[in-house]
Amino acid sequence: MLSVISAVLGRRFWKPKAGDSPDPTLNQRGAQYIGQVYTLQTAIENGHGRLMVGDGSWLVSGPDMPSGARVRVTGAEGARLKVESA
Repeated sequence: MLSVISAVLGRRFWKPKAGDSPDPTLNQRGAQYIGQVYTLQTAIENGHGRLMVGDGSWLVSGPDMPSGARVRVTGAEGARLKVESA
């Protein structure tokens, strides 16, 4: 009986708190790129284009810009990054 009581009380007091992560953007890949500057892979036309980040390609939205322009990531919306001219 003492073992059961100890287990219940121990779990209540030594349980790690959810949300106390040292890296709050760990599973939010797009949020990790906010503030970074990159070069456009394809031109942004009609508000949509593509951007190379590392070995991956991301969809981007923002004002129309030519391919090769430098852009700063200002936000993330799912699998799309929001950018502005850098």
